[in-house]
Amino acid sequence: METQREISRSCKECGGLLLGRIDQVYCGDLCRTSANNKRVRELTQRMPDCIQRIQKTLLQNYKILSGLKDRGSKLFSKLYLMDMGFNFHHVTGITEKDGTILFYCFNQGYTLSGEQVILLAETDF
Repeated sequence: METQREISRSCKECGGLLLGRIDQVYCGDLCRTSANNKRVRELTQRMPDCIQRIQKTLLQNYKILSGLKDRGSKLFSKLYLMDMGFNFHHVTGITEKDGTILFYCFNQGYTLSGEQVILLAETDF
């Protein structure tokens, strides 16, 4: 009768003993989340500063446009958006439809009409 030899395995994050599946890497959700957060933080630190600033600006623009949609109106002044911190120099897409230029920040769209900003319906890409 052969005895099955136990191989001790340890969590990559905390070093704790792993019990269960043979392909298990972390002992639980806390360690898996902690390891993922470290990985993301390391990637962010290696990213050039200019990319980090652009990502932050795009996220801020997205939050502003999303928040304005909840107010019910579709027409806002450019000055009002700029006062909220909106940056018109950073968009994720530009298209043209029927002679009108449409700007997008992820799935939030808008167009300019003089000094007015007209919000568009959200798009699914």
